[in-house]
Amino acid sequence: MPKFGELLPTDVWAASARTLTDFSAEDIFDLPSLDNTYNYAVPATSVSADTFGAWAEIVANVGVGKRLIAVVVRNDAAVSPAIIQFEIGEGAAAAEAAITRFTAVLGAAASASHVVYLWRSLTDNARLSVRAKCSDGASRTFVVTPHIA
Repeated sequence: MPKFGELLPTDVWAASARTLTDFSAEDIFDLPSLDNTYNYAVPATSVSADTFGAWAEIVANVGVGKRLIAVVVRNDAAVSPAIIQFEIGEGAAAAEAAITRFTAVLGAAASASHVVYLWRSLTDNARLSVRAKCSDGASRTFVVTPHIA
């Protein structure tokens, strides 16, 4: 009887005789391929502190069986750092419902960016939008790029 973790000679032979084949990370982890057909949106914060601005459409129809893997958020202008909260929503214009919310603290540079991983299933054929609010009440704009698969 072999001890726990001990390999029998037949196990060693079977492993050494096995033909190795090429494989990809997707085969191991079932990672989706990102779809590069989705554009970005530029939501603006409200001039009132901690109040969401208007929804900005990301895409009118996401398609079927899609997942929101991540978003990249970038300052649209050089402004002082602040706490910014974003909501991603689904639904018709003026009838959006938030499906996820995340917070980003962005630096002062216009190119300061932040990646947020969400792994969120999307409703088939949904319209996807984003809106933002800022802790200091300054009117700011951001570039929000979705990674959808």
